[in-house]
Amino acid sequence: MYLNRPATAIGFWGVGHLYNGTTPVYRGVVRCVSLRMTSSVVLLIAGSVATALTACQGIRVLTHVHGETLAEVTAYLAASDADAEHLLPTISTHPVDEIEAALRGLMAAPPSGQPPVGKLPGQRIQVEKSTFHYALYVPESYNGQRVYPLVVCLHGAGFGGETYLDRWQPRLKDDFLLACPTINDASWWTQEAEDLVMAVIADVSRTYWIDPDRIFLTGMSNGGTGTFLIGLNHADRFAALVPMASALPRALYPLLENARATRFYIIHGARDQVMPVRYSRELVSYLQENGFQVVYREHDKEHPEAGGHFFPREELPDLVEWLSVRHRLPVPHALTVVRDRDHTGQLYWVRIDESRGAASFWASERDKVESRRLQDGAWAHVEARIDGNTVAVRTERVARYTLLLNQELLDLKQPVLVLTNGTISFEGRVTPDARVLLREARATRDPDRLVLAELTVTVPE
Repeated sequence: MYLNRPATAIGFWGVGHLYNGTTPVYRGVVRCVSLRMTSSVVLLIAGSVATALTACQGIRVLTHVHGETLAEVTAYLAASDADAEHLLPTISTHPVDEIEAALRGLMAAPPSGQPPVGKLPGQRIQVEKSTFHYALYVPESYNGQRVYPLVVCLHGAGFGGETYLDRWQPRLKDDFLLACPTINDASWWTQEAEDLVMAVIADVSRTYWIDPDRIFLTGMSNGGTGTFLIGLNHADRFAALVPMASALPRALYPLLENARATRFYIIHGARDQVMPVRYSRELVSYLQENGFQVVYREHDKEHPEAGGHFFPREELPDLVEWLSVRHRLPVPHALTVVRDRDHTGQLYWVRIDESRGAASFWASERDKVESRRLQDGAWAHVEARIDGNTVAVRTERVARYTLLLNQELLDLKQPVLVLTNGTISFEGRVTPDARVLLREARATRDPDRLVLAELTVTVPE
């Protein structure tokens, strides 16, 4: 059904923006006045207003969601990590389909409030026990009326995020949000750097209306190498990876399998005296020969100070035009997940929980034995394919893995069969779990990739 007149202002905002008469004008939204409002007044108003709203694309995002469910899910998404865990037992008592509908609607809508716009240097962010900074640019025209793409740019040695913001913002103009984190010594291959990049994406997405299908990761020199390393371990989060004047060591090529459904746009100078162009040439040849989606731009320009190791402004128009029409590719029904011992984690709908004998990337920097093991191919490896309601999995150096399932992947109303290395690991019904749904939604903030159930498999030795 459509809601043809504004809801009571105390309980919701945004309905007037959603509809002009009966015509939807942007993706649906129902939201409490404050993300932190869970008072009885809000619950009363929420329960009394029809909440079956239809998005502009005709997708129903909130259908018969009870007001109490909506208010509690809203509070859960806005809460701190500790408070969110305390809220889970109560919210989990609501029907899973109601929680799913509420999540889709709330996460498809802009965050509440009127956040600052323009150049915003010195943004503080806490990652574990450390404090970092990032520079942010938000177009002056930003008003929460439309969703924006996000470019995350990683600086090279001798620079910081604010310098890169000043360089990049005039190039991107007002079509993108731009976030430029700073890490000491441009050490983008470290664990803290990886955690920082993912935390910045989450932080910006909580405050501004970011399209999860249009998040781009780019970087120059060391930042370009970080683009490879971070992007390949989180390839499902990015629409494209854009490394410049950088290198991916040959020993790490197996990680490229994680990015089968991710595009590459690689730029390198033929006269680069810092990162020789042969690194990109070899990599691009490998990508092209193995069916990856890659654009390669090689220039012969030289900078008065940087020589051939720079990003010429002449390359910018083509790159911006390319980014402007790129979206994340659909979730694949067949995928390969490659992990080292330090990066057991999720890629699309597969999570490696525990490896068995995989080498450590971070230890390989100082340990010759681990370095040799990586070069020899000691990676944890999962190949998974969905055919109907059957999931066939092949593993190598994996002790335990989890499938993260939803109705788009499988018919959860029917029995599911899981085969691991040719042996039946599970056969039966998979029950949707509200806690899994909520935790995964909070972690990714992605309304189109919700997880309704987890299925964990222990792989025999």
